[in-house]
Amino acid sequence: MSIKPQYETYRYTGEITRLQSQSIVECRLPGSEIGTILAVQANAVPVECTCADGEVRYGGKLLLCIVYEDIERRICRAERGAEFFHKADGALVSPACFAKTAFSIENVSHRREGSGLYISVIVGADVNVYGGKQIEYLVGGEGLVVQKQPIVLSKTICVSGETEAEDEFDTDYVGDILLHGENAVVTSCRVGAGQLELEGEIDLNVCVLKSDETLCSYERVLPFTMQIPCEEAFGRVSASARVCVKSTTLTASVDEEKGKSKILFAYCLSADCFISGREELEAVSDAFSPEVEIELSEKNDGGRYLTNQTRRVERVSGVAALSPAPEGEYALEAAVLPKAEAVIRKGERGYEAEGVVGAEVLLRGADGSRRACSLSLPFAFPIDAEGEETEADCLVCGLNLRRKKDGETEAEATVKMCLRSYNRAEWAYVGEAVEGEKREESDAAVSVYVPRAGEDLWQVAKRLSRDPEELKKSNPELEFPVREGERIFVYRQIK
Repeated sequence: MSIKPQYETYRYTGEITRLQSQSIVECRLPGSEIGTILAVQANAVPVECTCADGEVRYGGKLLLCIVYEDIERRICRAERGAEFFHKADGALVSPACFAKTAFSIENVSHRREGSGLYISVIVGADVNVYGGKQIEYLVGGEGLVVQKQPIVLSKTICVSGETEAEDEFDTDYVGDILLHGENAVVTSCRVGAGQLELEGEIDLNVCVLKSDETLCSYERVLPFTMQIPCEEAFGRVSASARVCVKSTTLTASVDEEKGKSKILFAYCLSADCFISGREELEAVSDAFSPEVEIELSEKNDGGRYLTNQTRRVERVSGVAALSPAPEGEYALEAAVLPKAEAVIRKGERGYEAEGVVGAEVLLRGADGSRRACSLSLPFAFPIDAEGEETEADCLVCGLNLRRKKDGETEAEATVKMCLRSYNRAEWAYVGEAVEGEKREESDAAVSVYVPRAGEDLWQVAKRLSRDPEELKKSNPELEFPVREGERIFVYRQIK
């Protein structure tokens, strides 16, 4: 055997694929006593997630809180829960992979069938699949002339953690807490000495029934911190995280003499953290043998890595759409369950955030009857972003509504946006060198070769099957890349 290739193996964890899926979850309530549905708060929490051949199987819990008027127009509430299981198909998924799943509530609807009322929820799932990866690459060997260059690959390490905390705040007199919604985002994720340090905000919206039977909503923006141990949290790496409000408990105490209430908010947060790093390896990009023909097998792979994280706060306003549009005279009573969604697009003028602020709006007529509508306030504004891909997590707070005489509803709100920018990395390397037939050697002591204009030293050496340094030594006057009309002399030892 004329050549003895040498290989090295590098193992790392990287992103395999990203999947999206939807599932429909339904809950049934006895409908005989339910008059008008005013609001439905839905929250989906991940419970389990496993990888199999060609699919990710995930499950979760759906928690529902329903506020409604009964047939006598009294405000009531009901709670329901359901477990659900679904899957996301992906050809690259195998049992050796692991996945992180984030749920979103994409639509909530209800319908009556016979004596029952059915609440139908579409749960969206964003699934990030990770797994162990490895590359085996050529580094040299006997009988080989090689060209090396560094390859920079990206890798991702995932860790998770939970924290429990509580907060207390004063409000006006509260008769009963009807429902509450929470949205949480990570505003900062720092890499410490063996741990990740997270900071973020929870937007808490509480709808209460006051003693005079009117509805009111309160809002609080609460900061939180988390520390998650991680052995890989060191060196030149960056990290991002997303959080899920796993569980909450609200209790209210009342001081009737002062007409005040104190609300205790206890919660559990679950965080998935993603550490993004880059590793530089020196690998063979091309090779040949002076004695035999060789066949090279080129391999390639790719991945994305985090480049930047920024925050943006924007006050948005405009005429909002209400669906279904109310007919007649209705006064605004409360806006509950506010949320914001946005996508980042790159256009001719740079990056722009496009999204919508949503909420459930409760209206009350002169006769005391109530209506529920879904509010939608679209927005768009330019942003400074870096990278090839940018993702956004949003909070909305300070939502104010004003009902005009002509029936239009004006809305304004503060959108807090946390942006994560990514670049993609592609890397190629020689994975295998296979020996072929023996080269035919010329009998001439000296040969003259006319290269192509623009060829560099490596291209000429490979074409002539000569070591680049020997070729340069025997033609010291040559400069590379060569010009048209140059001549190269090749000297051979006569045996």
